[in-house]
Amino acid sequence: MAEIVQYRLEQMVGELEDLERRGLFTKNELKAIVKKRTKFEYALRRRRACRADFLRYVEYETNVDALRRQRKQRLEQKGGKTSLSDFSITQRIISIFERAVVRHSEDVMLWIQFIEFIKSRRRLSSGDKDDEDDGHTRLLGRVFARAISAHPYEAQLWIKAAAHELEINMNGNAARILLQRALRLIPDNQQVWIEYFRLEMLLVEKIKARRRVLGIDRGDVADEKAAEGESGFIDVPQLDAEESAEGGDSVVEKLTEQALAQLDRKQAAQLDLSEEKRAVMSQHTNAYLQGAVAQVVYEQAIRSISGDLEFRQEFLSILKQFSDTDKLRDLVLASIRRDFAADAHAQAFLCTEHLSSVSIESPDVVDALKQAVENFQNTLNELDSPKMWTEYVAFLVQWLDTCKDVDSLRLFFVALLTRAIAAIGEQRDIRLDAQLAVDCAHAMQKLDSFDTMSLLNWLADSTQRFPNSAELWLCRMEMLVSLSDDQAMGSVASTSRTTTLFENQALIQAPQSRSLWDLWFDWTEKCFSSQLITADQVQSRFMAALMRVMQQRTQAATSDGGSKQLAQLQSLVAHLQIRYVDWAWKLPAAHKALSPFGEIAHMKFNPDDENDDEEVVQEQTEGNVAAMRQACQNISRHAFPTLAFYRRCIELEPEAKNKVTLYEMACRVDESDAEAWLDYLRFLIDTRHLGQASVVFWRATKLVSEDRQAEFEAAYQNMLAK
Repeated sequence: MAEIVQYRLEQMVGELEDLERRGLFTKNELKAIVKKRTKFEYALRRRRACRADFLRYVEYETNVDALRRQRKQRLEQKGGKTSLSDFSITQRIISIFERAVVRHSEDVMLWIQFIEFIKSRRRLSSGDKDDEDDGHTRLLGRVFARAISAHPYEAQLWIKAAAHELEINMNGNAARILLQRALRLIPDNQQVWIEYFRLEMLLVEKIKARRRVLGIDRGDVADEKAAEGESGFIDVPQLDAEESAEGGDSVVEKLTEQALAQLDRKQAAQLDLSEEKRAVMSQHTNAYLQGAVAQVVYEQAIRSISGDLEFRQEFLSILKQFSDTDKLRDLVLASIRRDFAADAHAQAFLCTEHLSSVSIESPDVVDALKQAVENFQNTLNELDSPKMWTEYVAFLVQWLDTCKDVDSLRLFFVALLTRAIAAIGEQRDIRLDAQLAVDCAHAMQKLDSFDTMSLLNWLADSTQRFPNSAELWLCRMEMLVSLSDDQAMGSVASTSRTTTLFENQALIQAPQSRSLWDLWFDWTEKCFSSQLITADQVQSRFMAALMRVMQQRTQAATSDGGSKQLAQLQSLVAHLQIRYVDWAWKLPAAHKALSPFGEIAHMKFNPDDENDDEEVVQEQTEGNVAAMRQACQNISRHAFPTLAFYRRCIELEPEAKNKVTLYEMACRVDESDAEAWLDYLRFLIDTRHLGQASVVFWRATKLVSEDRQAEFEAAYQNMLAK
């Protein structure tokens, strides 16, 4: 290993001498560079050289080269003969990347970084030397070939290679062949189809631009003649006498070149061609220029990927970037209309697609909006479903907010939205679902034509129709909570009625909604601050909530396919536990402690120890420590505490000894979790309990999962080093 490193260092001698001779680096700086390179070279020769080792070496060499360029520019050495140091660092970085992709050929991102580096060097050298630019171009082609060979199913590599052929090599046919090969391997990749379609449109656009420059199309010639006038002479700008005298020769040459170029264009446009040849060359009859190839690409794309609306919308967004695409645009819209006849979202898109090119300040916006409304109404006659009505209501609400400053349009959409909600209410059994009921409730809050009682009746009827909808219950209960202080609504939104509705219906029907539980405890804390309930009653509500959610979690754990639901319930349990502790922490000082829930927990907190200064952290006096500790005891005994809960308790606990107890219990929640052990070790090291940290580390190594062992030990060593 040492021999290879020494050989590589010896290859740098010429470069280092050149840098010193040109005054770009001092001897001491060069020694530091050699020392750093030696360290990197040994790191790369290790048996397990990781990707980060190569990238750190590349980053260092890139910084050295940037410094060399800055100093060269400052010393005004840009001109003159190119020396060894001008390209040796770039070659070294390329060599490092070469070794990296050989060692880690499976890493796609490493290949991409290699490609991007060569591109950046090509841009830097494009203004200096053509030979070096061509060398980078050829190298980039070889790297693309190797990368694609190693990862033939990576779409981004094919796309980047095609872009290189088109933009750098100016070879559209090669770019087309690359994307066609990619589609043979990955025919279900959307991005490749989209880029292939874009390529075909771009090639057609280039040909159209070239034809306009050459004046091949008769329409362009006619426009040109009209611009020149009936006389057929070229318009010559007025010249001052002084400019004519001083620069007469140059002006004459310029006008001569202009006249010759104009004559060449006219002659090219007026070639004696047969009608058949003119028909072939005409843009309006040439199938390729009309987008026939792009049409075939689109048809094959939707045949391979048939059920994705957003995929087809991407083609429409591409067509907006090019000219003369009405035919293709109509084809895409017709395919959406045909294949997504029962899809409400697709039909809504078709109704409003023309609005994407209209701004609110445009004079055509009124006609465009009326057309969109008419399209929606025609679609609703054919597709009278809750989802289609949901799309219609969402459209009306969106434009009501957009046109809120334009009175005429605002009144127009208010009337439409009022009629839409009334039409939905007339046939609720057919047109209404839970999501539409929520959207209508939010829309009714924006309209003056619906009073509070109408909205409450709507929400009451909707929660009865869809009792498991958490959004509906949240909307209804938020409305009742907001009305609780209104004396006029006291009979409807009284404290007892709201509490009963929470406990007996809302939380039972939607027990997994975090927002609904938060609203319930906001209401509970509001009642407590108003002295309507006691602290023990608040505790009872917290513990009842935890018991109910944990029961749901147990049922999800025993059912099949409930991993996502189980994770949501676990997160909800942790959230409620933390909220309980936070509430206890914020209790007024009059509540010295809370009542224990059931038996006293086995965890005993140590009393304040004023004599042990080393183990007492800076005391926190802004919270109710006694109440927080009792809440922690209640949960640790009765509510299956989570790791997040213990971490919150550790943040609030002022005593170091009690923190140790909490860390011990946190590690027992999941003994294989390395993060919990690392938090415990970090605390012990920060408080200078190194002996206890060593014991805890020995225990943790027996329990941490095997796939995290190396990472865990490295993190512990880093903590000790700091």
